Amino acid sequence: MSENPILNMSKEVDVPSNGWFGGPKKVTLRAMMVSEEKILYTAKDFSFIKKIVKACCVEPKDLDIKTLHPNDLIYLLYAIRLITFGSKYTDERKCPECGLKQDIEIDISEMEMTQLKTEGLEDRLKVKLPVNGDTLQLKLLSQGDLDDIDRKVNAGVNKGTIREPGSYEFTMKLKKTIDTINDEPFESEAHKIAYIEKLNARDLAAIQATLGKIEFGFDTTVYTECIGCGAEMEVAGTICPEFFHPTTEI
Repeated sequence: MSENPILNMSKEVDVPSNGWFGGPKKVTLRAMMVSEEKILYTAKDFSFIKKIVKACCVEPKDLDIKTLHPNDLIYLLYAIRLITFGSKYTDERKCPECGLKQDIEIDISEMEMTQLKTEGLEDRLKVKLPVNGDTLQLKLLSQGDLDDIDRKVNAGVNKGTIREPGSYEFTMKLKKTIDTINDEPFESEAHKIAYIEKLNARDLAAIQATLGKIEFGFDTTVYTECIGCGAEMEVAGTICPEFFHPTTEI
């Protein structure tokens, strides 16, 4: 029996976070196989993304997901899809102008990836708060940071010690995001949490605006023309059934 050549396909791709969290700047990915299909069939949540990316990474051989960013995982998943099935898949969308439902062809090769500019990044992550006047050093959260917060939230919910998981998660993410105050570490974790709870809403908005200026990742937006009225449609690629199980011939 002849070997399917697509299963041996691999490709080196850049990582959007550019090694900022201690991970690789580039990885080599291979096509999905039956073992990854099993991951999909048994998936109960979006943790399948981390599992598939790790399984399909050829180099480094033991990719540490904790050293990546969620933006990395989405981009690498799309790259694996492209290597395995090609760049195009279809999804049903509704035209915002005429309301016509139609199958839209989405082409991954038309999507753009922006790599994190690491030079001077720490300076760009500094913010002087407009109300209390403090200068905070912020940091980006890795997938490892987010997973750690998720574990603490789930453990607290299961034990009954956390009654409002959304509020707790918000505070914990902000605590990890704020690194130092006026170039000094906080006295303690408790002091940092107390500081966060007393932040003015304008100061919080300044923190969020500073983080929002750090752009990197994968833009899944593509543009197409409605077959009904001819209007331009802005379509965001999603992980729909055709993404992993295309019904059209490859």
